[in-house]
Amino acid sequence: MHVRWISVSLLSVCLVLLYGDCVSGQQSSPIVVIDGLGSVQGTRGRTAWTDREIYKFYNIRYAEAPIEQQRFRNPLPVRPWSGVYNAVYPGKPCPQLGLNGTSDSTAEDCLTLSVYTQNLTANRPVMVYIHGGSFVVGAASHYEPDYLLEKDIVLVSIQYRLGPLGFLSTGTANIPGNMAMLDMIMALEWVSSYIRFFGGDSTSVTIFGESAGGAAVSALLYSPLVRVDLFHRAIIQSGSIFSPWATCKSPREGALDIARRVNCDRPVETMEDCLRSVPALRLMEAYEDHKNTQFNITGYPDVSGACIVIGEASPFMPKHPKTLARNAFRNIELMAGTTSQEGLMFWEGVYRYGLSFKPENIQSSWELLQLIDTINERFGANSNDGSHSWHQIFNTFLSTEISRANFTELLPGLVDICGNLAIKAPVLQDVTRFAHANAGKVYLYSFDYSGTPSMYNFSSADGFNYPYRNNSFHAEDLFYLFPLGQRLDQRDTEIAKTMVGLWTSFAIYGRPMAAALHHNWNPVSHFHGPYLKINEECAELQNYFNEFSASTDKARHQRSTGSLFRLPTVTLALALSYSIMRHFV
Repeated sequence: MHVRWISVSLLSVCLVLLYGDCVSGQQSSPIVVIDGLGSVQGTRGRTAWTDREIYKFYNIRYAEAPIEQQRFRNPLPVRPWSGVYNAVYPGKPCPQLGLNGTSDSTAEDCLTLSVYTQNLTANRPVMVYIHGGSFVVGAASHYEPDYLLEKDIVLVSIQYRLGPLGFLSTGTANIPGNMAMLDMIMALEWVSSYIRFFGGDSTSVTIFGESAGGAAVSALLYSPLVRVDLFHRAIIQSGSIFSPWATCKSPREGALDIARRVNCDRPVETMEDCLRSVPALRLMEAYEDHKNTQFNITGYPDVSGACIVIGEASPFMPKHPKTLARNAFRNIELMAGTTSQEGLMFWEGVYRYGLSFKPENIQSSWELLQLIDTINERFGANSNDGSHSWHQIFNTFLSTEISRANFTELLPGLVDICGNLAIKAPVLQDVTRFAHANAGKVYLYSFDYSGTPSMYNFSSADGFNYPYRNNSFHAEDLFYLFPLGQRLDQRDTEIAKTMVGLWTSFAIYGRPMAAALHHNWNPVSHFHGPYLKINEECAELQNYFNEFSASTDKARHQRSTGSLFRLPTVTLALALSYSIMRHFV
């Protein structure tokens, strides 16, 4: 990001230092002095429901610009600055298709974070948000504090390098991969060192993220590079290091393919120099081409350039977490969960980019088997003996549904299978591992509310439909934690208040609580529960495996009651940002 400076008089700076509380109450915008770094000027805002005043500091640098020879390298801590850093306006996101229209290298100067607080002299628990978006889109400034700061916490939202700028790996020390994960660690180091100047307690930090952000949180739980005191609680939303799209199976081969697409196909040393000179957006376009092609040929595991590297030259994740012994897990309180219809977005990716035939035309159980085989292949879960596919078919569909092979009738089951492979089973991997290692400290949920805002824009014009109602799709829980440009009606607002209560109470006390809960939400005590079903009436249930058929169960009920209808078209303020995310993650 370009550093935007404002001029202030020497008298103003002296007054800030004189009063010692690090904020100038005499100015319309707050100024904070960060010992060892410099001063930042923010702005003021109000919360959504009680109109509490809050302070907003946008896009504060936590690392130096990763440009020129520093591209693809580990982040460097930000150097102190003179003058007052302008943190009044949301800055630009890291380079990504659709949002950044420039190939100027200054666009890569984006390693920033935003801080939101109510009281600059307090000592309140801190929540650090890691945004999702397939590791290729997103920005800190999308996630405003208007809901979460109704409670007494400090919110931090961070940015990290995206796509190949953050994840490309040639398997060498020059471009080892996982640069974005090291960005996140450096941002957490910044929070640990400096959040006290914004009224935050560095000894009570909760990291949370959704989708790719959830996978990042999951990965940070297992990395040996993460100091135990950098965070103290974690919330994983709809993502996991165990998700097939989160890690790279063949990072070097993917890097070579991307290099070929930008005319850098040459010996490794000169290839790496060439890749450093390629405009950022051209690299992003090459990654998109690589992803679309590779996903259609084989599937997620062979897509590289925007996924976490295991082993290789990067020290971030030397071994896959599945190999860790019980005593290797950090002692931490964890909350994790999914939405009911996670799989629709992933089924859409398979439908549009992963099939060589139109699934609407299937007419027999044999063709259904072929379709399920293809889905498993795309998610890296295929087996030559067919046992996996047969198990999914007979645990998802009724024998009469298999015989009829009616696509509309089978569609919810396809959504469930995709969601289980991409999100639900992987999240359950995190939950069961940590619940086994940290008894009484792990909470599991399923978000099942269907409200006014929707993440999906259905129309018959593009040929993709889902004619079932009362759904909670991937990422729709975010509408009730952040004001993402949507309007909430009274019913939606009550859900948002419940979500904010659960998330912030967990961050404050390590135990999720909300007024809408009539009973305590108990921690996971056995292999599959208990878990909280979050809806207008929240209920604690015992068997999370029932969520593996959530779409199928809803659809059968609607067909039996004759309440089936096509979903209306819904327009989103953030449609541009999520259009790429919906592609796969």
